[in-house]
Amino acid sequence: MSTAEGKRAGGGDDTTGAVTRALDWTSSKDLFINYPCPPTQVDVACSRTISCKRLPVYFGGYYNKWARGLSQSPWLIDDEVHGDGSVQECIQHVVAPHLRADRYKFNSAGREDIDVRMTGTGRPFVFEVYNMHAEMPSKERFQEMQAELEASDCGVTVQQLQPADKELFDKLHEGERDKRKVYRAVVWVARAVQQSDLDKLSDMRELEIQQRTPVRVLHRRSPLVRPRLIHKMTAKAIPGNPHYIVIDLETQAGTYIKEFVHGDFGRTAPSIGSLIGCETEILQLDVIHVDMEFL
Repeated sequence: MSTAEGKRAGGGDDTTGAVTRALDWTSSKDLFINYPCPPTQVDVACSRTISCKRLPVYFGGYYNKWARGLSQSPWLIDDEVHGDGSVQECIQHVVAPHLRADRYKFNSAGREDIDVRMTGTGRPFVFEVYNMHAEMPSKERFQEMQAELEASDCGVTVQQLQPADKELFDKLHEGERDKRKVYRAVVWVARAVQQSDLDKLSDMRELEIQQRTPVRVLHRRSPLVRPRLIHKMTAKAIPGNPHYIVIDLETQAGTYIKEFVHGDFGRTAPSIGSLIGCETEILQLDVIHVDMEFL
């Protein structure tokens, strides 16, 4: 049998040869120093350590963020926490005493900017809980946690809090590009808004836009051009304020809404401003709905 055939058959010719060569290169003195015979007597008692840890467990639901100024997860700059807190901290502060775990990891179906609220039906989320020392809470206990969070007045509430599994966790990241999201934006318009402007925006369907990576995130995102769909819009005037309108948008997930409103120095085209032919700026933005099958 050849050497190659011996390898395929599971033979040890090469391994045996390597050991033999290593022994040939090693002096007898080195062998006796490193492998004394008889072996050195052990003067330390043998000990054994047993460590038991629980596999990660999951719980999930939908969260609403009612206050602007809350990031989704702790906002750290040079190891210092900035902002007015986070969604993760608000929820974890309530559930941690009930679960008594070593570590928690927060996951959600996308995220909103720190100055954007998450209203309406809420955003799906799952907490990974590592080495939980308590038993999985009952349905009634989860409801108590929801009420406790609402009473804390931290700006975050949750709905349908319940045990989850790995399959539900995986759902969060499925179809990232296929999900639809619904937003509500308050927009300033440089000139007085005409009914024709509102009609033009409201009549648009399946508008494809091209978005270069926004200037505000260029420091952490690749400079790409991303096609995105605006499925539909509804624009309404604010009575008594001819320079302000409210726009409800249903868009493809991953669309930069702020940039779609003001154009981002021409990096998003078309934009609300270019469509009605004047300067526009976004004043407030809310996420109303994340369209995905979850719970």
